[in-house]
Amino acid sequence: MDDEMLRSTANALPTRPAAKLWKAQEDSSVGDNPWETGGAGISECVTASDLKHWIRQQESGVSDTYAKKLVSRVIDAMLDLSKHRVAVRKRQERKNGLEYTERRLVLPEDVDIPGEAPGGDQRR
Repeated sequence: MDDEMLRSTANALPTRPAAKLWKAQEDSSVGDNPWETGGAGISECVTASDLKHWIRQQESGVSDTYAKKLVSRVIDAMLDLSKHRVAVRKRQERKNGLEYTERRLVLPEDVDIPGEAPGGDQRR
């Protein structure tokens, strides 16, 4: 997404953080890149908890409680902006002896992303 397209489509929350999240994959000037390299069949992914912290870094004045609510809206905006080329998957996590389910925004390896050559990852 170029700068003009970003400005025209992303003037309001949660679309703006969703567009920045996508751009963070390829552009270090956006800030920290919360995307992690995936495993089997997954090119990249970002967990909901990492996304919450990333939103608080990117958007000034966002409280922890609002950032938690904004995560769902940003994920929905990412789905819309990508025309459902990304996926949301739940995964069992275990921290400090507690087991919980964490949502992850997933970019599958076999998905066609506009601007990318087939079979190659040009974002890196």
